[in-house]
Amino acid sequence: MVGVKMNLLKYYEYDKALPLNLCEEVVEENGDYMLIKVYFDSVNNERVPALLLLPKAGGRVPCIVFLHGYGGSKDDIRGAAKLIAGEGYALIAIDAVYHGERKVPGRELYSPNLNDSINGIIQTVIDLRRAVDYLETRSEVDVDRIGYVGGSMGGIIGAIFIGVEPRIKAAALIVAGGNMSLMIRESQHYTMPKIREYLQREGISYVELQKMLDPIDPINFIGYFSPKPVVFHLGKFDRIVPSEAGRQLYEAAGEPKQVYWYDAGHDVPLDLVIVRVLDFMDKNLLGKVSKRETKRLSEEHSIG
Repeated sequence: MVGVKMNLLKYYEYDKALPLNLCEEVVEENGDYMLIKVYFDSVNNERVPALLLLPKAGGRVPCIVFLHGYGGSKDDIRGAAKLIAGEGYALIAIDAVYHGERKVPGRELYSPNLNDSINGIIQTVIDLRRAVDYLETRSEVDVDRIGYVGGSMGGIIGAIFIGVEPRIKAAALIVAGGNMSLMIRESQHYTMPKIREYLQREGISYVELQKMLDPIDPINFIGYFSPKPVVFHLGKFDRIVPSEAGRQLYEAAGEPKQVYWYDAGHDVPLDLVIVRVLDFMDKNLLGKVSKRETKRLSEEHSIG
């Protein structure tokens, strides 16, 4: 079984010497941060659009790699730009295949065309690795302090990414899950009925489906991230990424790991999640306990 999983890693290998052929343009600048639109080359002749947020902090700063959820885009980071920059972090976000600037009419990343879905997810993981290659060209970024944050699809794909990308030092996965056949069988995501209809029509069992999807099942990759720290934020009543899929992914992760279970569905309380994620990154990328975390621990001690 170990040998089988090791063979799965080959899907995410690429030539790091591939030129990035960068195109960069400052699209926003203020007293807190600078936002740069970036394009770079990836494998399979893909041109990847990204946004790089650089705080006006001075010196080399830690960076968070971010991937959006299904139907989102790199621009999802704009709403949190001031907060992230104020905390002293750089952040890079890309558009996943068939998202943002990479949208293709009539194409979905979650699709009955299983080969297209598999290839798109593998492509997106390698694109994230290329984003880290790009970070290594930026003198403002401390490449020894790179974290990852992803939610929903960004958490699912991110769990593969952190398993194959050794340069990530800490990761936060929000409403993510593993066991792809379970998710397709039980998820209420709007793309799933067509996939289930296709499986029934073609006589493909869920056992056969799982074998097909093993190369993109995060449950097969998350363990490789250990012994680096990962934190999960999961909804007890999630029916988009079923809570059981979240539990199984957490169980498959190695130590050190931590999980927060929320009395929520797929829409976990983001204000609280963001604070906890920043505290987690402060601890594991900066080696410090934030004032927020110190206050929280003090309050918990007082209650005890």
